[in-house]
Amino acid sequence: MKNKVTKLLGVIDRIEDGKVVVLNFNDRKGSAYIDKSSFNFKVYEGMWLRIEFYPEPEKENGTRLKIKKLQEELLKRSKK
Repeated sequence: MKNKVTKLLGVIDRIEDGKVVVLNFNDRKGSAYIDKSSFNFKVYEGMWLRIEFYPEPEKENGTRLKIKKLQEELLKRSKK
């Protein structure tokens, strides 16, 4: 099954304290604050970026299993 991808276009509005990139999405769909060290290329104010979001089912399943184990542990504790 092929994952659906959400594609957005954003512009770097500013870089706060030289550390946090503030990205505004095209058509005012929101903003994102991203640590500058996350980028493996030089970024600067006014730079346009294409962003893609897609589901990560394997990561999601791992998180669900972790939560289930923690819930089971808490239930065992509460029965003592």
